[in-house]
Amino acid sequence: MTNFLIRRFVQGLLVLFVSSILVFLLLYLAPGGPLSQTIVEKRQNARFPIKQEDIDRLMKQYDLDLPLWQSYTRWAFGWPNLPDRPIRYGVIRGDFGTSWRIAPNEQTMKVILRVLPNTLKLTISSVLLSLIVGVSVGIYSAVHQYSKMDYTITAATFFGTAMPVFWLGTMMILLFSFKFKEWGLPYLPPGSVNGARDYIVPVLGTIQANSLSDQFLRLIMPTITLSLLFMAGWSRYTRSSMLEVLRQDYIRTARAKGLREKLVIYRHALRNALIPLVTIVTLNLPFIFGGAVITETIFNWHGMGLVFINSLFQSDWPVAMTYILILSALTVASNLLADVLYTLVDPRIRVS
Repeated sequence: MTNFLIRRFVQGLLVLFVSSILVFLLLYLAPGGPLSQTIVEKRQNARFPIKQEDIDRLMKQYDLDLPLWQSYTRWAFGWPNLPDRPIRYGVIRGDFGTSWRIAPNEQTMKVILRVLPNTLKLTISSVLLSLIVGVSVGIYSAVHQYSKMDYTITAATFFGTAMPVFWLGTMMILLFSFKFKEWGLPYLPPGSVNGARDYIVPVLGTIQANSLSDQFLRLIMPTITLSLLFMAGWSRYTRSSMLEVLRQDYIRTARAKGLREKLVIYRHALRNALIPLVTIVTLNLPFIFGGAVITETIFNWHGMGLVFINSLFQSDWPVAMTYILILSALTVASNLLADVLYTLVDPRIRVS
């Protein structure tokens, strides 16, 4: 087990190294160059037009005047140290660079860490909701195959899988925020992590801004929007896996011995049915953070996804690269986590 984990860890580092090269090339070789938007905006400023020496100073400040390989090595490894430039420590030592526009001259990791709690709050609640509802519905649908409820659940999962996140979020804001408030019903805040002022909700009364109840109400719609797609998919995987396991000989043997049906379902069938679900859930964890880009933008939820979108619109490449590298690291970690969870779910599986 130890040798396996060490080998997979080394492979993960190699994947991250290749990913860092691709991310650097993708953004720095974009048409117009990394500073294209900054230069265009400054040239359009009639009062303080940018001069060529200003452009040269910015290029030197961000190592854009160096050869491409040297710009990469200074960004990734902090090497080489040049006498006429500030010392850089590189991504390998935790220095991801400084923000250009979102938070000028602030470390990009500080920008990400400042909004990370909001993203974790949203994603963890979405994963838990998807697991609780998706697995429970999948088990019920498999046990009651071809029943009316099974057909209803199947239709609902197809609806959830095909539902665009941006459309669902917009419709939820329109209905549960504006229409419910117009009709005098208990309504939900339309978005944002924190409220600017107190507000009154029918039945619930006065909700104080930034209170625990305010944060809970603001979390409801983004959580449902983000989790619906995964909830539908995971319930289908659980159903198909449970149906396959329930047809096995050892399940019929357990029933023939007189074991209670709940014991057969939850102890014998579910544990073996969870093996493919573990793969799907763990590999989807990075995509939940990626999916939060759309959800956070719609609900103005100040998390990593919204910061990433703003960094792209404002050409803040260091922040964008930091976000993409974090997703790459999460992908590598989720693959390793899936291999470890296999041995916990099914003792017959051994990694070597």
